[in-house]
Amino acid sequence: METSELAWRALRPGDAPALTRLRAAVEAVDRTGEHFSEQDVRDELEDASTDLDRDTLGAVRADGEFVAYAWVSGSSAVVDVDRVLAIGAVLPAARGRGHGRRLLAWAEDRAATMHRERHPDVPGAVCVVVEDRNASHDALVRAAGYEAARWEYLMTRPLADPLPGVPPAPAGLTLTRYVAERDAAVRAAHRIAFSDHWGSTAPDDERWARWFTGSRAFEPDVSWLALDGDAVAAFVLSYFWEADAVATGVREAFVGQLGVRPEWRRRGLGALLLATALRSYRAAGYERSALSVDTANATGALGLYERAGYTVRDRYTTWAKPLA
Repeated sequence: METSELAWRALRPGDAPALTRLRAAVEAVDRTGEHFSEQDVRDELEDASTDLDRDTLGAVRADGEFVAYAWVSGSSAVVDVDRVLAIGAVLPAARGRGHGRRLLAWAEDRAATMHRERHPDVPGAVCVVVEDRNASHDALVRAAGYEAARWEYLMTRPLADPLPGVPPAPAGLTLTRYVAERDAAVRAAHRIAFSDHWGSTAPDDERWARWFTGSRAFEPDVSWLALDGDAVAAFVLSYFWEADAVATGVREAFVGQLGVRPEWRRRGLGALLLATALRSYRAAGYERSALSVDTANATGALGLYERAGYTVRDRYTTWAKPLA
């Protein structure tokens, strides 16, 4: 189908079924390892922080099926650089027709407008995350003038393999499972623990409630806290995506956030929480664990995960381009 036969418009909540089919078609070819249920996609489309009319663009055939789409998102708070993330996909059968270039150019324009409206007093950049095996996506951002800014690994480990021993908790700390009554303390610890991480900004009320401990994928029974009195010194928050299990036949527990407040670092809390979480995953019937890690994380997270038996499955590069 030629570009002239497509309708280019913003996404709508009712597009969830068609977008789910597009993402499944992309995964089947690109082997992203990411699977989405229709409800997963609907959750994204109904996120109040997204202005669908301004922040999304899709190419739709006459039969209502999507050929391509793009989505731009920024943060309500900025620490050093206003990094606006652009994501998207093109149906494999429709590649090579300029859809990706058109969507990337649109995303850059929208990101520039978003930056001027929200955070004009700090530097801005539009960012695109590319799986390193995806040669066409890599070529697209290179041709558009993006530069590699950061590198990330997706790591996994089978839970049938021997698990690391659980070290003792430091004196004065108590280890406990996550409970909703401590959510405010967990959020406060998250804000402090990740304040020095590259590209990290503290989630606002809506984002925390929707994508962290309020997410449908959040698994409180296998999430753990290290308590310093009533304060949370460290935490590990775990997630499970049913769509992945349906597609792969493997129940995978994802380490979404493992954070330690600066004053409690270098005391073995990361190893303690991770080892505890791994044992709880196995006991709960999970077969594999996964996580993503910034390879330049200054806290030594990569080494922690390697010592716990995680190995690299996929590599990703964040490409960035300055915004005026």
